[in-house]
Parts: sequence; C-alpha cells; structure tokens
Amino acid sequence: MLRTHALPDGRRLTYEFRDEGPQDSPVVAFLNGLSQTTVAWGAQVQRLRGVRRTLTHDAAGQGKSDPAPAGHRPAGHARDLLHLCDALGIAALDVVGFSFGARIALRTALAAPDRVRRMVLVGCAHRETALRRWTVQGWLDALDRGGVEHVFRIVTPQIVGETWLARNEHNRANMLRAFTQRNSPEGMRRLLMDTLLPGGDLAGELRALRQPTLVVRGDGDLVVSRALTEELVSLLPDARSVECPDSGHTVAIEQAEWFAERVREFLVG
Repeated sequence: MLRTHALPDGRRLTYEFRDEGPQDSPVVAFLNGLSQTTVAWGAQVQRLRGVRRTLTHDAAGQGKSDPAPAGHRPAGHARDLLHLCDALGIAALDVVGFSFGARIALRTALAAPDRVRRMVLVGCAHRETALRRWTVQGWLDALDRGGVEHVFRIVTPQIVGETWLARNEHNRANMLRAFTQRNSPEGMRRLLMDTLLPGGDLAGELRALRQPTLVVRGDGDLVVSRALTEELVSLLPDARSVECPDSGHTVAIEQAEWFAERVREFLVG
C-alpha cells in the first residue's frame, strides 16, 4: 500500500515499505528511473518477499509525489530518501538504482556511506556526456512540443531493446496510457531541466565509495555506452560489471528474471 511522507519543506513523497524479511538485514531500496514510479519494481519486490525487507518510493516529481523544487539534483533526492529512511527507522540500506535512480544511489552512498552496504547500479551514467545531454534535451523538447504522449513515442524506442518492443508492440496503447497517467508534465519538465544542469560529474568522488557494487548494463543500451560502464567500474574500488543479453537500457523490465537472479545472488547470496 502506498503511503505518504512529509519532508521538512512540506513536500510529500509516496512510498511503500514492505517490512517482511529479516530485521537484521539492510532494507533493499529500489530507486526509479526518471519516468518511472514504484510500479516499475513490482516484480523485483515480489521476488524478495519474505527474503528481504524492501522500500520503493516516487522521487520528487514522479508519480504522486510533489514536484521537486528548482535545482533539486540527485543529491537533493538522496537527502529526501535518507529523511524517509529516518522516519521509518531504517538504519542500513542496499540500494538498487536504475539510470536516474542509479545517480541517486551513488549520491546516497556518498552522503551516508555508513548506511549503504551494497549497491546495484543499472544503466548508470556517472558523468556528463554529449550523448546524455543531447538525449535529455531531446526529451525535454518533445515534452514542450507534444506533451507527455510525445515523450513516450520518442523515449520508448531509445530506452527499450528491440526484442521487448516487438514482443509488446500489440500493447502500445496501454503502455501509452500508463505512461501518461504516471507522469505529470510539470514533474517531468522539472526533472529533465534539473538533469541538464551542469555539475553532475561524479567521477572525482567515486573512489571514496567502498561498498561492493554490481554494475549492470543491457548489451543493446543506446543511452549508456559500454565504455562509460567500464569507466564507472574502474573508478569504484570494489565493483564488477555484468552485461545483460538481449536488452536495452531498461534491464529490470526487459529481462526481469535474469535481473532478479543477479540481484538476489549479489545482495542475499
């Protein structure tokens, strides 16, 4: 059941905390991609039911959470997450972040290294690249020109692999409906604009992170290159990478079983 949490500035976040699992293990926090909500993690949460406690939440500007204030970068979203964890009495976390959520995961570990035990980073761009800037600017232009529906048509074939697209092409109308229902123009515009602000390069800070980290990339990812993923792994002191076959950017959705096995193996053993 989704609940709401009040932040110090009065903004409210929606979240779901499943307290079914060992109390002495870190809570697994799943962190959404930019256009996602907690719904995206339903299958992964279900696979950990009874094995680990889980936390999902809609970051500011996502789903039913209040919009983010101007300039609310991943570091600000990390502070929001830690405030939510304090309110729930969650002391230790394993974080699983996808794309935008992976940057929040890194910022959370940098802000509270003693609270983050392990990380799984999926489709993570840890620094600015020309490709990333052009891609995000294109999404923002699509939003301004044609609204959330146009963003769906532009974004989907860029982030989802061809096999999944072909398998689900018959369901396009339902996917469009779900996308427009979960994304408000205001919230999406703020997230995209803040993502384009300079200063998002984490490369200089990553060597301070000692958490064991699994870096995941789809072999057909058009958003995050293999070279960028290899660079990220080289910067983190205790990281290894794995590439998911027959997948685009959205590994956890396109190859849910494959991803669940890797997450469970890495976090639970």
